Formats: sequence, C-alpha cells, structure tokens
Amino acid sequence: MKKIFSYIAATVISLSLAGCMDLEPTSSITDSNYWKNADQVQTFNQGLYSWVRSYANRYIIWGELRSNIYTGTAFSGEAPQGYERLWNNTLEKSSAVIGNYGGLYTGINQINLMIDKVNEAGYLTEAQKNKYLASSHGLRAFFYFQLLRTYGDVIVYLQHTEGKTVDLSKVARKQDPAADVMKQIKADIQASETAYNNDYSFKDGRMYWSLAATKMLKGEVYLWSGKQMGGGTADYQTALTAYQEVQSHADVALLDNFSDVFAYNKKGNKEIIFALHNRENETTLWNGLYTSLVMNKQNVSAYRLHDAHGNAIQFSQSEYLNLSLGTGVMRFPLDKQLWTKLYLNGNDKRRAGSLADVYATDGTTYVGNICNKFHGTLLPGGSSTSWYDDQPIYRYAECLLGIAEAKVLLGQNPATEINQIRSRAYGAAYFNAHPEVQYPNEVSTGGTPALTTFFANNTFVGGDENAEEAVLKERMREFLFEGKRWHDIRLFNKAVKYSTANNTRLLWPIDETTLSTNTLLEQTPGYGD
Repeated sequence: MKKIFSYIAATVISLSLAGCMDLEPTSSITDSNYWKNADQVQTFNQGLYSWVRSYANRYIIWGELRSNIYTGTAFSGEAPQGYERLWNNTLEKSSAVIGNYGGLYTGINQINLMIDKVNEAGYLTEAQKNKYLASSHGLRAFFYFQLLRTYGDVIVYLQHTEGKTVDLSKVARKQDPAADVMKQIKADIQASETAYNNDYSFKDGRMYWSLAATKMLKGEVYLWSGKQMGGGTADYQTALTAYQEVQSHADVALLDNFSDVFAYNKKGNKEIIFALHNRENETTLWNGLYTSLVMNKQNVSAYRLHDAHGNAIQFSQSEYLNLSLGTGVMRFPLDKQLWTKLYLNGNDKRRAGSLADVYATDGTTYVGNICNKFHGTLLPGGSSTSWYDDQPIYRYAECLLGIAEAKVLLGQNPATEINQIRSRAYGAAYFNAHPEVQYPNEVSTGGTPALTTFFANNTFVGGDENAEEAVLKERMREFLFEGKRWHDIRLFNKAVKYSTANNTRLLWPIDETTLSTNTLLEQTPGYGD
C-alpha cells in the first residue's frame, strides 16, 4: 500500500531520534476486508500498544535528559555523540536531537483510526465499544500531553488517513495554540472517564491503559494547566481529586521494598498502574537506549563497586549489577555528585536501588555512578544481560506524590503523603527512630549539623522548609530514570535553578527538516524563525 504522507527523517546528529511523520496506518488493517468483527478490533487494539511502546525513548529524553541528572563526560571514556546538547541545553533547530515531533503523529493517527472504526462497528456491544474507546481516548490524551509539554503549540489532528480519502490540509497547517491543545487533552480525558464508567479493574493487565491510568494522567494534566496555563486553584483541586480517586478505588499499593517495584521477576506488581512491557524478541528498555546509562563491558575490569558492607568488589560479584555480562556504551554520564548529594544517607534504600557508585581498581578512588534501577535478566543460554525490564509510566508512588503536589499548590499540608514515601524508602523502623528524616524536619537550616552540611551548596534538592522544594526532592529521589525530572522542575518554574536551561528555551525546537516539509509551521519561540 502506497504511503499517504511523506517520510520525514531528521539528520540532526548521528544518533538522531527522528521519527517519520508518515500517517499511513498498517496496510492490512485499513484494507476493505478488515474491521469486520470483534477479533480484528482486539488485534488492532493490541497493536496500539506497540506504538505507545515504540516511543519509549522519547518519554525519557523529553522528560529527563535536559535536567541536572546528567552532566560532563563518561568516566569510562565513551563520547556522548551529540546527546550532550540535551543536558547542556544547547538545542537548536539544526541540532534538535529529536525530529518531527518524535513521530508521535503516526501513533496518534492509529488511535484516531481506532476511535472512528469502533464508533462505526455495529457488531460490537456497547460494553466492547466503551472498553476500546476508553483506552483510545486516554492514550490520545497521553500523546498530546507529551507534545504540549515539549513543544507548546502543536497541530491537533483528530482525523485518520485511510485509502485515497486523505486531505493533507488537515495536517499540513499551522500549529493550534497550546490552550486549544489542552482543551482537546481534557476532552479526551473526559471521554475516557465516561467510557470506563467507574471500572477501575486491571482486567487486561497493567501494561494496558486503565481508568486508573486516565486518572493519573488527569492529575498531571490539571496540575500543568493550573500552574503553567492559568487554571489555578480550580485545576489544582481537580488534580487532587483525580489522584485521590486512584488511591481510593484502584487495586494499588506501595511495595515494601523499593527495588522490588522494578524487578524483572515482579512485573505487573501492585504498585504499577501503567508500564511499557518489554520482553524477548520484542523490544528492550527505552527501545534500547537504556544501555546509554551503563558502560561497555570491556571497561568493567578497570573499575570496582562496593558491597553493602563497604568492601570493594568486582562487577561480577555484585548481587544485581553484573556489567561483565552487559553490552552498554555510556552516552548519558551522570552527575558524580548524585551519590552524595541527592540522598541524605545510605539508609534511604532508593540510593542503592537507583545508583551504583563506581571506583577505580584500588576500590577507594570514587569516579562516578551509574544507573542501578533496572537489572535486566540473563536469558537461558545467553552470554550478556538482556534489558527486558518493564518501563513504568505511572505507579502508586506517583499517585501519593501527585496528591502532595496538589496539596502544596492548594496551600495544604503534604506531610501524610511525603512521609508514606519516606517511610518506605528508609524502612519503618529507621524512619520512626529518626525524626530528622520525617517531613517537615529535613531542613537546610536550623536542623542537625549533618543536615546543614548536606544541604550546603546542594545543586539537586532543598530543605523541607519550602514545601515545593520538599515535593520536588522526593520526586527526584523516587523517580530517577523514569522520565519525570525535567517536567517536574518546569512545573514548579525551577528549570533555571536545576538545569543549564534559560527561560526562553524551555520548549523544544522544531527540526529544520520538519519545518521545510510543512512550511506553515512556526518555529518554537526562542529558536529563531
């Protein structure tokens, strides 16, 4: 089947993550012999999640890499190959790293097709229609929210391309204002909620969209529209209610052990609300980009880790992180200070659950840290680690901290939710015995000498005396490597404080290829014409 929109490939840098703005649905699915029965609809619905998963690396790059998690060059010597433009915030239209809106319009087109065909399907029951429409509207809102936060004004495209009935003017046009994009996002959220009809079950598993996922998205969306788009108190209250509904009605809970949330053998656990499912012969974590956080296994012999007792060990001796079986090439070097300045102390289990401190072969010379949140698996007969961990998009910890965010913006006390997260992080016994780590006692001034020292010149987190700083601190500690940090610091207008960005370039530039293909597009403010 011939293409019905032009292929756009950005050649920004050698490892550019450009997608095509090819709006052609899967040909076998748009043929006249399709869309005839419920089995075909179910098959197409499963395919939608392949599209959602195909953008896994975009969620991380858009959501995290421009923040202060990453910096400098890798201690093991690998070159960043242009990705330094992200954490250095030197993006330009000629070097945008991600081109063509990340290719999300191809996925949006698939969702549009699904919505239209389901509405037309007289062979589906109302319950069946509602199931598919609920998830499709939720996913479309999710896609557009990624675009809104990243580019601001974007084209709202609600049609689908099929056969020869394509009107390219529906796509090849100027962007819609961000306010109109947000209006459509909220409309899709409402449509999703209505179709779910208060069904909070995860009957298809937590790798499929659900009402709880829609409510989590609703919380994010209304916090953003409230803080960044003038919605104010009314939107904050809507966000709070959405998160509280997940808390009250969904089958979710914090796991006792932080690291268990991400364990390969505990996929789909009760803390997960929505995750991208990775497995053998399908795709790997972040669409293969996760390996940019770990070093090449040929370099491992030059470094050591420390075990739980502080003894220097080889990577192969680590309980979890055996990079002698890895295949990474470190393109995303982490700020060396994360190990000492992000987490208050080693009693916070999120530190070792998220980071591994790396030393020279002498075992005492600290050189940096690498990601330790996802451990992968060694398949039977395999000779290297396979990164088939699932990628969390929403989990219950974010529900609790979303409640905390909304309360802070409403002038309410977030102590209950923050302390639930901290109690899990430290373990109840340590948490109860050490009031200094309980909110609001982790302060930068007037606390213990250890606290004062910890917060002095800290480039990552602030003290509990400022509620916004407290919730940002908890979110960074909790969601490291989950694609949240850039959006978090932008939400609270802290991007300049906690990154190398300036306020005129917080959005993403449109790459030159996309601009030349659609001459009606206007460049993102701050990046020229």
